[in-house]
Amino acid sequence: MKKSGRLKIFFPRKTSIQLPHQLHWRRIYILPTAQGLLFIVILIGMLIGSINYSNNLGFLLTFLLGSMTFISMLHAIRNMTGIRIISSGTEPVFAEEAAVFEFYVCSEKYRRFAISFSYKGEKETIRDIALDTNSHINVHAMTQKRGRFTPGPLVISSRYPMGLFRAWVVLPIHTACTVYPKPLAGQLNLGADTSSGDDENGKEITGVDDFKELRPYQPGDPLQRISWKAFSRGLDLFTKLFVGKAGSAVCLTWDSVASMNIEKKLSILTHGILKLHRMNLVYGLTLPGEFIDQGSGDAHKHRCLKALAMFALPDKKDEIV
Repeated sequence: MKKSGRLKIFFPRKTSIQLPHQLHWRRIYILPTAQGLLFIVILIGMLIGSINYSNNLGFLLTFLLGSMTFISMLHAIRNMTGIRIISSGTEPVFAEEAAVFEFYVCSEKYRRFAISFSYKGEKETIRDIALDTNSHINVHAMTQKRGRFTPGPLVISSRYPMGLFRAWVVLPIHTACTVYPKPLAGQLNLGADTSSGDDENGKEITGVDDFKELRPYQPGDPLQRISWKAFSRGLDLFTKLFVGKAGSAVCLTWDSVASMNIEKKLSILTHGILKLHRMNLVYGLTLPGEFIDQGSGDAHKHRCLKALAMFALPDKKDEIV
């Protein structure tokens, strides 16, 4: 049991870690790079030659370069130790696009140089980390299909200062991204949303038909609906409120697309939602087992796209970043 406990110190289990998290030297691995291995082989050759010919200057040069190699290894570990990952976040993307995971990183005591952030098999993001300043790091990972995308553990590494050694740490940070279906233009049979019933025809909803009033600006309101005339007269920011009729809203349904392929249907519906959003129209979405009432705006668009992204997936009810 004692031996197993000692092994856990140097080979910890890869469970998900919580942020903020600070790198410790015990969790940092280090190995020579290809250039480092070649340099070590040359040093060994120089040492053998110095011994063979009893050359004191050869010994001096060999030990000098060897001590520099050892110091560069210590600096490589020192450059990684103490880096603090504060938080992470991401935004939804469409399938076959690169998901961008944002990390806020800081350094205490001293500045860090040429720190690399990446996911396995993805392009590295190399940045210097300033002292006592939160650095914004974007790490990219390509997506393949809709749903919940988890890029895997984050790899932080460095070849500073001389490129002879690579120090790295693998952090199983739980990060996930919502991936919407890839938009695909196709034929949509759009119909009016009459789900509200005959007794509610004429009910006013937020729309684009008629101007109703001005209301105080709220974060997230479309810029094109801000009343710039009122603002130019020295008043506060106001948003123009338009109304329409509930029975005139567009309804996107599962049967709006004639294709029998599920993924193609979802892609065409995604394209339709984006088009209706650009036109500032009021629309609803009906899927087998799920109904989203008519609405408009960015929040409504993302709600509909998320429903398409998670349609018929087993982890549909899981929380997604």
